[in-house]
Amino acid sequence: MISLEYEALLQSALEDQSQHFEGEISRLRADFAASRLQDTQISDRESREIDALRKDCDRLNSEVEKLSSTLLDLQTDEAKHRATSQKLLRDQTISKDLLEKIRMDTTKELESSDEMFEDLQLQISDLTANIRMMQQIAVDDELNQAQIFGTTGGVKETKQRGKKSRRSNRK
Repeated sequence: MISLEYEALLQSALEDQSQHFEGEISRLRADFAASRLQDTQISDRESREIDALRKDCDRLNSEVEKLSSTLLDLQTDEAKHRATSQKLLRDQTISKDLLEKIRMDTTKELESSDEMFEDLQLQISDLTANIRMMQQIAVDDELNQAQIFGTTGGVKETKQRGKKSRRSNRK
């Protein structure tokens, strides 16, 4: 940003100097022409050449002013584009970080849902076995009249991917 301001300041100073020296050149030419006029009469051809040179100087001065203005506008646009580019790069970095966080959260949720699915399948299996037993007891009169004594067994451990099973111990 400082370089752009320095460049604009330098450009302005150069334009001022250019205009000053072009004015000096024009004044010296006029003085020179006046002194020559006094010494000798200027020919018609020389007079036309002097007018043509003055017109060329005026035209070039106006062209320098236009180009300086265009340069300043382009430098301003470039600074805006650079600022926009920096903002987009920051936004892209933030988006990448957010995407990575979402990926990690999704992976954790998927693992959690897999564990929950396995737990539910075990519960369904237990319930199905329980329903079959109840149906068998209902059909068989001897089992229907019998008393069933349960024993408590040891805790059956199942390996879960690094986490404890949420299923309670069943008797």
